[in-house]
Amino acid sequence: SEMVPSVVLDTNYGVISIIRWGMRDQDYERKPPPNTYRIAMLGASSVMGWGVADGQTFEALVEDRLKREANLHANYEILNFGVQGYQPLQQLVSLEKALEFEPNAIFYIATGREISRATRYLVEATQKNVVIPFEPLREIVARAGLTRDMDETAALKRINPYSNEILSWTYHRIVERSRENGALPVFIFLPQVREGTWQEETPETLSMAEKAGFIIINLADVYSGQDITTIRLAEWDDPPNVLGHTLIASRLYDELRKKRDVIFNSPRNALKH
Repeated sequence: SEMVPSVVLDTNYGVISIIRWGMRDQDYERKPPPNTYRIAMLGASSVMGWGVADGQTFEALVEDRLKREANLHANYEILNFGVQGYQPLQQLVSLEKALEFEPNAIFYIATGREISRATRYLVEATQKNVVIPFEPLREIVARAGLTRDMDETAALKRINPYSNEILSWTYHRIVERSRENGALPVFIFLPQVREGTWQEETPETLSMAEKAGFIIINLADVYSGQDITTIRLAEWDDPPNVLGHTLIASRLYDELRKKRDVIFNSPRNALKH
């Protein structure tokens, strides 16, 4: 589900432009301009913004506000590396791509069911014979005794005891790779629009992220008190609509402002340009 570079899609919800780097965003140079605080944002469809037009994603809205209101740096950029349908393990690949753009911070956007989605993806990769480029994950597959011809139910039963280890390793890896590249790792929990069983995994997910060394921003109650029919795309479709993205942007901006000393001022993260 890689995104095709340099295309413009006309959808029912507005225009979706994919730039030359295969990202849905404005066009950016690979090297950050001088005096710019650059953030790379990783995530799935809620980040990529399926269902809203260019400029209406919470990523674009937060970037605009930082440019207008935040004055710690001359300029701010948020690069959108969201890919629809991407699972936590696939974000490891997005991360490497993002690091080539020399960001000052990596914003990893987690939604619900991170633990089970990471686990299921490992099963799927094994069944489809996808090469897993990470030794520790290959090792878990071997320890669990997963084989390509096992059906999903049997495979999940085998690998479920390792679920926490899979996600925890993934989070540690994101933190480690970000830090090695001088980028501050920030974990942003964004709930699904509809409440449900996915919430059971949230406390454990947040605790894993914290143990891995992320700075945590928890937006779990961003929709509370809202009528969900007004913030989701359609009855059968849960990504946030324009109002949903506006709510997320305004709340995320407030949280960033509260943590501005940690995020925008940390010495380890002094501007490299």
